[in-house]
Amino acid sequence: MFCYKCGAKVSNQALFCEKCGTRLNKNLEIENLNESTIKIHNIRQALKHNIKEDQLNALALDKSKDNTTNFSLNKKVGDNTCCKIPFYKNINIAMPLLSAVLAVSLTCTYYLYEASVSKNVEKNRTTAENIALQGNISSAYSIIDKALSLRPNNETLKADKIFLQDGKAVNLHISAVDSYIKDKNYNGALNELDEAVNLISDKTGAFYSLLNKNIENKKMGITVLQIKNEMNNKSSIEDLAGLLNKISNYNVKEASETASELRKRISAVAYNTANEYLKNNDFTSALQTIDKGIVYNPNDKKLNNFKQVIISEKNSFETTEQTRIQNAMASAALENKNNKTNAVEVVSTSTNINKYGDFVIKGTIKNIATKPISSIQIYYTIYNSSNAELGNDSTYVYPNYLSINDTGQFENTEYGMSKGHHIKITKITWILPQEDSYENK
Repeated sequence: MFCYKCGAKVSNQALFCEKCGTRLNKNLEIENLNESTIKIHNIRQALKHNIKEDQLNALALDKSKDNTTNFSLNKKVGDNTCCKIPFYKNINIAMPLLSAVLAVSLTCTYYLYEASVSKNVEKNRTTAENIALQGNISSAYSIIDKALSLRPNNETLKADKIFLQDGKAVNLHISAVDSYIKDKNYNGALNELDEAVNLISDKTGAFYSLLNKNIENKKMGITVLQIKNEMNNKSSIEDLAGLLNKISNYNVKEASETASELRKRISAVAYNTANEYLKNNDFTSALQTIDKGIVYNPNDKKLNNFKQVIISEKNSFETTEQTRIQNAMASAALENKNNKTNAVEVVSTSTNINKYGDFVIKGTIKNIATKPISSIQIYYTIYNSSNAELGNDSTYVYPNYLSINDTGQFENTEYGMSKGHHIKITKITWILPQEDSYENK
């Protein structure tokens, strides 16, 4: 049960509250039986008084008859025979005895009734407290109300009712949050929960801990929804990382799924940005960008492999930049032309809409040049099912470096483009080792 003064959870056998020291009823059953005992004592006293009056009245009546009655009932002059009356026919004995039997019967019946009521009230109180701690506050409130109808002056039941009233008030605020979420007014929803916190900010005990936990869980869910809504508008590693750090504090399934999606987006941004730096031979910036992505997704194979490619390209560039020679041979010139204008062959492309309503693009290309190529960028136009143009975008091929006849894959997700149907590749660019970038003609 709970202390009716401070609300702390206490043992049913406790005499005093361990938190505030208030004297407690040992339990409801003893308290209620004490009330019953007082009532029974009063009934007994009244019955004893009535029996005593009956006996006195009977004695007075006996004296008024005196000589006549004694003579007629007990003796005859000159006769030694005594005439006796059975006790159950003697009203002076039978009436008090009957009253005593009736009093004992009524006393026992009333005692048993009160004991049954007390036991039922205690059972209801224990049941109410248990289901309240399980979160079913409305049912617990109804049970406590029923118990109070039987024992309206019980202080423990009164205290339990106050706790449950607080719980119902908190639940009203939690229920009101759903309308804010429906309108995507997440700040309004959080403010509503702050009001619920203020209602019980000065309350302690197991029940109030449960209420605070329910509020915190609801806040957690709202924050996850808020972050999922915001991340579609973020395109930099720093902005996405800020959302990731925020959601990582929550240990729920939805938070984990959202954090995973944020890591994938950070990796994609890092990969594409590093490729842009690499195209300009800015190896330092490319490595710094890849390292940022690896911080938030250390097991990303794509980023780790690309980092090695950048390091290799950097070393190659630094050692061969000053020793590059021109290819003067006609055959080499023709070969070089093909490598610069027709080095990439598109093997396949595919598109689909994922479960989030985003347009996913995938494809495979092949290096048909006579030299290795790197930083292969695919440019494409997106169309809907009616062949209407929806937009343009580009993505890089993985792996970044393709040897002769090697194949690579490209993949990109157009977030929020649920009407995408197919694409048309408009241009492909690549880099030959130690040379400028080229494109398909």
